[in-house]
Amino acid sequence: MGKIARRMELEACVAELVEPDSVVGLGGLHFHNMPMALVRELIRQEVPVGRLVPSIDGSIDADLLIGAGLVREVQVAYLGLETYGLAPRFRAAAEAGTVRVRDCEEAGFGLALAAGAAGLPFAALPAGFMPADEGLPSVPAVNRDDYREIENPFTGERHMLIQAINPDVALIHCQAIDAHGNCGFFGGSFLDVELAKSARICIVQVEREYEELPSACRRRLPGYAVDAYCVVEGGAHPGSSHGVYRHDDVHLRRYAQLARSDHGFERYRGEMIGVSEAEYAAASRLDDRIEALEAGPVG
Repeated sequence: MGKIARRMELEACVAELVEPDSVVGLGGLHFHNMPMALVRELIRQEVPVGRLVPSIDGSIDADLLIGAGLVREVQVAYLGLETYGLAPRFRAAAEAGTVRVRDCEEAGFGLALAAGAAGLPFAALPAGFMPADEGLPSVPAVNRDDYREIENPFTGERHMLIQAINPDVALIHCQAIDAHGNCGFFGGSFLDVELAKSARICIVQVEREYEELPSACRRRLPGYAVDAYCVVEGGAHPGSSHGVYRHDDVHLRRYAQLARSDHGFERYRGEMIGVSEAEYAAASRLDDRIEALEAGPVG
């Protein structure tokens, strides 16, 4: 049975649909299509996250939540700031032991999301995944929560399994939504459709509403998979929103510098997050930055 996508305000999406200590999945990839407005609102409402599941290549979105002290555990394949270096708050928390890390490799991470979306309990990794040298640590030795070894009943080969990823809540960013709650991506959707379908609750932040999805949409998330959406123009900033605006190099570079220290992170949080998305827009000069970063149509 499908869901009915409700239009809600940003604040209500978080207050009503994200329960404390939930497993929260984040869409996007690197600096692209990140659900930043929803992440900032989680921080404003100080919602604790039991387990954070960033995108397969997580970024500033996850680093902010960890830096705010809201994350107890993170399940991650990669989390960093790409050309700007390591994710400073994630590194500090991991080194201090204030966040528990469940390491995954990228192949298994993607298969685990696909399994969750398909309603399967786990996914099998290809034969030959395990190290040939028995002296090397196995994947289950690194992450005993998510991996198991099994014998293929058809061939007798040994395979590695990873359990499905099924977040309580998925947070997604896209460019368009129509009157029926169908969501459209002007560029890449990465693993966002799988994440949305794998989660118990899916919340979407969108740039703009349309009567019908425009032909520019390269991939769609059906409305029956969406519980609620909020319209937040510029909601992916300082990341990019494919086909609308590019990522903000100036903002990201400044974050990377400030977040190297506790004091610098708190300065960023105080100056930029604010008490509302309107305050963030004012502090970041969002209208001017979006105009400067405006992207051409996706061809």
